[in-house]
Formats: sequence, C-alpha cells, structure tokens
Amino acid sequence: MTSFDTIKDLIAVKSGDYHRCIDILEHDFSLNDVTGNIRFHHLKNDGNGRPMVKALADMLYSYIIDYCIASRNRPDQLTPQQALRLAKEARNLFRHPNLENGQDDRTGEAGEALLFFLMEAVLQAPQMVAKMELKTNHRDEVKGSDGIHARWNAEENMVEFYFGESKFYKSVNAAITSALKSISDFHDNGMYKHEFSIVTKHFKFADEKMKSDLSALVTGGEPGPRVRINHACLIGYDWEEYNNMTPKDMRVAVKELLIRDGKEIVKKLNGSFSNFERKYLCFEIFFLPFPSVSEFRNEFNDALN
Repeated sequence: MTSFDTIKDLIAVKSGDYHRCIDILEHDFSLNDVTGNIRFHHLKNDGNGRPMVKALADMLYSYIIDYCIASRNRPDQLTPQQALRLAKEARNLFRHPNLENGQDDRTGEAGEALLFFLMEAVLQAPQMVAKMELKTNHRDEVKGSDGIHARWNAEENMVEFYFGESKFYKSVNAAITSALKSISDFHDNGMYKHEFSIVTKHFKFADEKMKSDLSALVTGGEPGPRVRINHACLIGYDWEEYNNMTPKDMRVAVKELLIRDGKEIVKKLNGSFSNFERKYLCFEIFFLPFPSVSEFRNEFNDALN
C-alpha cells in the first residue's frame, strides 16, 4: 500500500451535499479527438419549481474553510470559535465586488469555488493546494489554474492530476472558446511546471510522506511515467430555456431540453478540439446551465457578505 491509496480520504466535500443542489444528465455524448468525459449537470428545483441557485451558493459558502485554508494550518476538529475565526479569514480572501447600484459580480471566484466542489464530489479528487490563501492581495486573481486536485488511479498505478479551468459566460460557445485558449496558454507559458512546484511548496495537508511521494513523481517540473495531466473544465452559461419554462416544465422537461441543446453544444466542443494542438491531454468537461450566471455570482457574493 502506497501513501497514494489514502488520497481519497482527503476529500472534504460530502456527496450528499452535492446531490442536494445538482442533478446529473444521463447521455451518450463523447469527445472525438481527445481523451476524457463530458458531464452535463443541471440545478435541482425547489418545491415551487425554481432552480436552486441561492441554495447552491449557500452550499459553496459552507465549504469556504476547506476551500481556502490549508488543512495543515488548522486543527482537525474546530471549536465554534475557531470555525468563526477561520470563516472570517476565508471570507477576507475573496474580492467582494461592490454590487450596489445594480452592478453585477464579474469576478470568476464563484465559478472557481463551484469547480472545487465538483472535482471533489464528482471526480473524487481532493484539492492539493489551497491557492486562495497564497494570494498576497485579496483583490488579486488566483494565478495559474483555477485549482489543483489529484486522485489515485490504482488500475494504472498512476496519480491523476487535475488542473481546473472555470469559465462562466452568457454564451456557452464563448465559454468553450475561452476555456481552451486558457489551457493552451497554460502550456505555452509552461505554467504547469509552476503548478507542480507549488504542490511541493504549499501542499495542503500535513502528511509529509504523501507530499514527498508526490514530489518524487515530477522531475524538473515535468510529469514522470506515473503522473497524468488532466484538465477539469467547468462551463457555466445562461440557458434561455429557463425563461421559457413554467414551474411544471421545470420538473418534467429540463432533461429532455438539455439533451436537445446538448447535441449542438457537444458538436461545437468537438469542433474546437479538432483544432486543439495538445491532443495528448485528458479532459473532464462539466457543463452547468443557469438562468443567469450573473445571478449565481451575485448570490455567491451575497452568501459571503
């Protein structure tokens, strides 16, 4: 048994919390030119037929200590006083845009927090570095990827690293284009080397053996034979069908309409990948439509405040 067998024990997000707010769309869509998975999700509805945007934002807030503060920097069991102090510390790491006078939040932090939530709950890949606490100024964006996660692939005797990329746009096509450009830039600039190095320097957990074992898998910033690079991409977008559905439609027609629209979305995605240069990379693509991505961002900031 290696230290990697226990990576799954580091997951903070509870599966039940994920299933409270988000549902899965069963489909047969696939990627053509690269290896990976397409994952369509949708918000669950409350009893009045409303998508659970606020509930999801509040759920993400409940994980801000896990998301923002490295485990090695806090006790395993928090007292109520410690929890309040750390929650305040975590809240202060966010940019808190001014939403007065009808302004919308245009930061990417809500999407990044949601991607953390999905990588842990769906991919079963815990966060390796709490990048939020590495910011020297809370007004800054997180540099590099939108998250570094990993899981142990016992069948192939390999550690799967996941570099996150969250894109929230009104247009799903614009979000896809932006995500693939960011990933191309990530490799053109050699940013992955830096990301591997901060796993060594800022490993989230107190397990020195695992930290050492992970570091040994990378040589000069390049992955060795037991490391696979994956990109986990979250595509959030405005879905106009939400404005066309009655509460009854919300309950019975969401999946059918998402399958219909998903065919065109996946066609666009595969078209984009046909011209993508780094086809050796692996991908986990999450699609999640919203009534309004701006509304979701604003609800998340409301939860923070």
